Amino acid sequence: MRVAILSDIHGNQIALEAVLKDLSRQPAVDTVVIAGDLCLNGPRPREVLQIIQQLNYSVIQGNVDTDIVEQPSTNGAKKQSVIAWTRKQIGQQGIDYLANLPFSHTITNPNGSDLLVVHANPLDQEEAIFENTPDSELEYFFQDLPSNISAVAYGHYHVPYMRHWRHLLLVDAGSVGLSRDGDTQSAYAILNWQDHTWQVEHRRVAYDVEAVVNQLRKSGIPAVEKRIRVLTEAHY
Repeated sequence: MRVAILSDIHGNQIALEAVLKDLSRQPAVDTVVIAGDLCLNGPRPREVLQIIQQLNYSVIQGNVDTDIVEQPSTNGAKKQSVIAWTRKQIGQQGIDYLANLPFSHTITNPNGSDLLVVHANPLDQEEAIFENTPDSELEYFFQDLPSNISAVAYGHYHVPYMRHWRHLLLVDAGSVGLSRDGDTQSAYAILNWQDHTWQVEHRRVAYDVEAVVNQLRKSGIPAVEKRIRVLTEAHY
């Protein structure tokens, strides 16, 4: 069984299209899961949602998807303005789509143990799991998982990595549209059940970052210079 995990597109249509093109060139996958944070902070939120809805992939909700739906007053003024702009771009239909996304998705593996996909961790959409998160914290996040799950894939941190903890393979797929590890290329992951275990391939895909910068400048998105800096520095 082969499963592709795409996460954290953040309204970057050009990056998403580059990843989908790369994925189409790989050995066939059985299923694709998009692990949340679909359209906030990028220049093409409406177009990204349209592409995703046409693909018929499994999609889960990320923290900024929830922010777009709920417009929490705890966000600062700049973020609230970007949320308001994004809501206008995607319309009520897009807002309703984000509101109805599930928290998680489980891939049932007929040949072995299962794969759980979440946005940040199995308990909430906000707290990131890092390469060096202490074992005591991992215990908190993963101690109550069903015994049939042996791999957990997620995004949120925007840095691709894998690590083992007890019997679990933990995989951050990285970010399709807004990397934060200093590499502006898109990132996604393919998990493969082979030799009685889950294995992971992290893929990086180059795309036209300057074209996205031009889209940002023309989009009318608030705080555009910050959006450009985050995109081009791949760090925030």
